[in-house]
Amino acid sequence: MDEYGQRLDQLETAWAELDRADSRQHEVWADGLGDLLAAGYLIQADAERVVGWLVQRAVYDVDYAVRESALHAVSEAGVPYQLPYAALEPLAANIDTFEPLLLEYVLFSLSATHDKRARGSIEPFLSHPDVAVREEAELAMTELRDDGAQPA
Repeated sequence: MDEYGQRLDQLETAWAELDRADSRQHEVWADGLGDLLAAGYLIQADAERVVGWLVQRAVYDVDYAVRESALHAVSEAGVPYQLPYAALEPLAANIDTFEPLLLEYVLFSLSATHDKRARGSIEPFLSHPDVAVREEAELAMTELRDDGAQPA
């Protein structure tokens, strides 16, 4: 088995363990998965699968540190991978539940899809009371206006 195959076996074992893990382990796993994503080490399908798990943690985990680690990892994935909007749609659907720091990750990640459907979720934050959120929303809208943006 090659190195990538061994890593996938480790990933499969990790998925099984994550269902039984506590919040601290979720945070550590999210950080580790973020490192894999940032390095562009996974093939596209595996990256999307990892992002799906991270998005679920970001939306539904009650532990702030887990949510932040998961969102940081998702934002890291947006650089080496072209993530489909559908993979991040739960973030858009729950965008009003995120604290300002977490919103910055969400806005960046949604814009990294280059999908114009993200605009409706991002536009309301152009007038957010937090200056960092407003700035990230402006950057996100600029990213979505690029020529590479996909039609809705």
